[in-house]
Amino acid sequence: MNLREMELFGTLMRVGTTTETARLLGISQPGVSAQLKRLEANLGISLFHRSGNRLEPTREANELFALSAPIFSTYAQVRERLPALRNQAARPVAISATPALVEGFLGPILKRAGYMNWKRRLILRVNSPEEDLRRGTADIGLQMAFPPKAEFQSHGIGNSSLVAVLGQGHPLARERELFCAMIAAHPLVCYNADWSPMGATIRAAFEAQGLSYDPACVVPFCANVCDMVRACGGVGIVDAMTAREYAMQGVVSRPIVDMPPIAILAFHRRNEPLSAPAQDLLSHLVREKGALK
Repeated sequence: MNLREMELFGTLMRVGTTTETARLLGISQPGVSAQLKRLEANLGISLFHRSGNRLEPTREANELFALSAPIFSTYAQVRERLPALRNQAARPVAISATPALVEGFLGPILKRAGYMNWKRRLILRVNSPEEDLRRGTADIGLQMAFPPKAEFQSHGIGNSSLVAVLGQGHPLARERELFCAMIAAHPLVCYNADWSPMGATIRAAFEAQGLSYDPACVVPFCANVCDMVRACGGVGIVDAMTAREYAMQGVVSRPIVDMPPIAILAFHRRNEPLSAPAQDLLSHLVREKGALK
């Protein structure tokens, strides 16, 4: 018996008439009778005998129905669960991203992924992507310089150069390009390297040149670097996307020759399947790899 035949047999056992079975299964009454006849022929046993307008199950049918009880129970559970699954599948994708990626990276990708004019819905969190994924409040995290962690599966989706930002009147603003050693000679506005993956990347680049990484002002985000440099001077290091956002606001940027580019990564909880909309967006993000340099 295949599943369709099991459904027919179970419905006949419960309601006792071909007319009601036809109504419940959305087929014609003659269709029910024909399918029952074929089923009995295939099984080589009679399942029902007619008593007035009702079908009375045979002993063999009762035994078969008892054996099939777990299947019918599972089928009922599946049907009961389907509305919740449909609601879950219709829930907007939730992304958690760091501020720089929201401001300079995510928008154009969403546009190309079909979110233009919000034809698709989205939940956007600008927070700590790792913590949001752990709490289950985000499906996908977006972060630069994301360190490998066993609990997450990460995908490279692009990269960005790191640049120095400084006031227009700063002595280094006259240079077309800078080196880490030139930056280290001035007060640095940067990140806590023990907390920030970007800070750790910058510290490693300084140490590779034999330089000490000792920020005069420690801030959490790239936008804060630009704000503090504009207000109080010094030299900051941010991703090129943030630098572009702050162009023409009293801050200029210069490339850093011996500073490696920083990876942009999308990540999600390992071994936890994504919903179909979240998987679609992740696939689009991965296909976009290399679009930003």
